[in-house]
Amino acid sequence: MANAQIARSTRLVGLVAAIVVAASSASAQPKDKNSSSFFLIRSASPMAPAFRPLLTFSSAVTTPLLSNQPQERKASPDYVRPTFHKRLDHYFLHTYSPVKLTELGFGSAISQMDNVPPEWRQGWGAYGKRFASDLGSTTANGVTEFALAETLRLDTLYYPCKCKRIWPRVGHALKSTITARAGGDGHVVFSLPGVVAPYGGAFSDLLWYPPRFGPKDAFRTGNYDLLDRFGETIALEFLSPLLRKVHLH
Repeated sequence: MANAQIARSTRLVGLVAAIVVAASSASAQPKDKNSSSFFLIRSASPMAPAFRPLLTFSSAVTTPLLSNQPQERKASPDYVRPTFHKRLDHYFLHTYSPVKLTELGFGSAISQMDNVPPEWRQGWGAYGKRFASDLGSTTANGVTEFALAETLRLDTLYYPCKCKRIWPRVGHALKSTITARAGGDGHVVFSLPGVVAPYGGAFSDLLWYPPRFGPKDAFRTGNYDLLDRFGETIALEFLSPLLRKVHLH
């Protein structure tokens, strides 16, 4: 179970890295030395560019938590809260879209190659079990997020960054993974549904996995699923224009 999750996360990170590098090459712009962008990290170290995304995200997440000053409530001036019908459509599309089902198919194939869990053995029947398991976990993940979001009246839809530079877009995607929109003005708040949902899907696996798997295994799987979620959000940031054209987002 852990080996399959590690392999899946590694492949996802590789895919996201390729997307970011491609987008960076396509949208490369000369640097403005006078820029006051939040995402500009000043350092004389030659390793600074490599750690810039990590330091940026760390700063974006920890600064509001450690600061003693009250945080300004930032609203989106052009935000329009989606209707219940649109939120429900988003849940079904995010959970059962062709892109998601393809991802599940590859993930099940990885589990099949790693023979996880070994009790399910090999063969097409075993692959069917693994695919059904991944689909069930994804369904539980989506239901958990949708139910919590509706209960807390949060908008968990993804809104692409209006910025153009590569690292601000990556930072926006990472931040959006653990934040949501609230109220009629769409101000940004911590997303409990977004953080809890991966663990809801992981713990649902215990309903059909062999008895030797317990809460510790489910919690570890939830950690990997949350990591996958960060990668998926970054990919979504750069693929959103394409997905809109084919009506998949």
